[in-house]
Amino acid sequence: MQDVPEKVPLYVDEGVSTMKRTLSGLLILCLMLTIMPLSYAQQQHQKAVYELYSEDGYYEDDVGNRENYSYHVPQIYADTPAAKEINAEIAEKFGSRVETQYRYMEGGYSLSLCYTGWQAYWSGARMFLLITAVEDGDLRDYAAYGYDFETGNRVTNEMILEQKGISREAYLEALKAKVQLMFKDMFWDMLSKLRRTDVYDDMLEKTMFWLDADQPIFLNEYGEIETIVKFVTVAGAGLNHYLVTPFSDQGSGDRTYRISLEGDTFLVESCPESAKEGETVTVQTYDVTDGDKKISVSGVDGTEINWFEYQFVMPDHDVVVQVEFMDYGLA
Repeated sequence: MQDVPEKVPLYVDEGVSTMKRTLSGLLILCLMLTIMPLSYAQQQHQKAVYELYSEDGYYEDDVGNRENYSYHVPQIYADTPAAKEINAEIAEKFGSRVETQYRYMEGGYSLSLCYTGWQAYWSGARMFLLITAVEDGDLRDYAAYGYDFETGNRVTNEMILEQKGISREAYLEALKAKVQLMFKDMFWDMLSKLRRTDVYDDMLEKTMFWLDADQPIFLNEYGEIETIVKFVTVAGAGLNHYLVTPFSDQGSGDRTYRISLEGDTFLVESCPESAKEGETVTVQTYDVTDGDKKISVSGVDGTEINWFEYQFVMPDHDVVVQVEFMDYGLA
């Protein structure tokens, strides 16, 4: 029998925490499981991930800057060499950054990391973890990990491409084409109006330089290949990470894309979780009396319709709506 971590696993399919049950409830549950046993896949989904860090809070530094933070760092609930290796990588890449923020809080310093979160996607017994970190300036960092609960092995790029029947050459060709389209959507209009097409060409060349078939890929909730790409950004911001689905344009045209909400989400009254390409998305917000609010959408230019509404046109990729409360400093 395998040893398992001491942490209680999260039921990632349902997104709810484990609840205490009475003895009679447990007896009923055991009886039901005896009569109607769970399939292997169902069992694995229910005992797949626990969190190394799980905290949401509010923090004010020594100079009065107010910040909300959300730190959730996953670990695979399995006792195999591959799971331990992945868990160690996650702890090093994301857990260490959360620990740094805790030290900042102890010293009264401003936070440099406001969010870490994760999502789990399934393809049979294979689970893919997508982890996101958001830092100052809305700079994002992603990491993807694949684990096969049936074999106990890590899922590699080659395994994913083989599963989908796609060669490395075809994947890389589609990836380059999709990145060029996304890059044009994000930067061409702005830089061409500023008559800085030379800057655009330089940024695109540097972005394309990073592309290869060895970057971590995963299968998203639609079963599509998705990968993480470093985009060169304007104004000296360096590199930002985006999620790219190279083959998404081969669908029926009715595919919806994710809309994630991050930051000071208490200011948002309503925001759809997804939309189709070309649809107008409206974000409804609450009024604030002791400050202002700033809304931005990753890779998309939006418009503030009025004090309570922000709109943007959905592109052909997932987006993140970032909401920021700006304090006036009034007592």
